[in-house]
Amino acid sequence: MVDLEAARAEILEWVSEAIMVDVDQIDLTKPLADVGLDSLDSVHLIATIESIIQQDLPEDVIKRVGCLNDILEMMSKRVAAA
Repeated sequence: MVDLEAARAEILEWVSEAIMVDVDQIDLTKPLADVGLDSLDSVHLIATIESIIQQDLPEDVIKRVGCLNDILEMMSKRVAAA
């Protein structure tokens, strides 16, 4: 079973490193591009999440989410349903 808090922390740490800001400075409600993630970063983010939760996410997940909160919520729902 995936520890959601640990998964969330690992994902936010990945984003932090990708955009070179502290985790506590990441605005989870901003669109991914506004946070500083480009399209390639977004693809890597989804791959990282899939690796962490050991599940595939829908191929169009980036189009379905507006911000990091949306991605984290989707991840939580998929983990809970597993």
